[in-house]
Amino acid sequence: MPQPQIEAVIFDVAGTLLPCDAHSASCPLLPEAPALLAQLAADQQRIGLLLQTRIPLPPPLQHYPCLSAGETQRGAPAPDLPALTAVTLESHVLRQCVLISGSAAGVTAGLNAGMWTVGTALSGSLTQSTLQHWPEIPPTERDQLRLQATMALLNAGAHYVIDAVDELAHCLRDITQRLQKGERA
Repeated sequence: MPQPQIEAVIFDVAGTLLPCDAHSASCPLLPEAPALLAQLAADQQRIGLLLQTRIPLPPPLQHYPCLSAGETQRGAPAPDLPALTAVTLESHVLRQCVLISGSAAGVTAGLNAGMWTVGTALSGSLTQSTLQHWPEIPPTERDQLRLQATMALLNAGAHYVIDAVDELAHCLRDITQRLQKGERA
């Protein structure tokens, strides 16, 4: 019998690959996103996107399967959108899927679908303007913003919380090991 492994990695786009306040096709990908997507593609990982609100995707994201909240009856925290995205990616076992979200509602939707969840604290809670000025913010204020965002995601039940998707590889390795031990989301 083959070892269980991650079947699909699903991104709640705004707050993970785009700033949380993304609202147009001209909104650039977060700096961490291109390298991560390239690595996941190299690892032959199935990648799906979901949008809690309808926004046009920038060109680098347009070739990935993407579903938006308008395609389901209920929005987050209902499990409909993450589950439908997993089905679109031909996933057979939802508990072997990982949802990455920057919002508490997104994390809850992933949990309600039976998926592993990873919250992105900084990209999920900071506006594009704040992200651009992050180095200029005093360290104590940065720590406070990080703590507030992290606690909101942990309180929603996220299995992991990272600052941004450039830290995701470690989480995916850990989830794979946990799946192989028989753990469930």
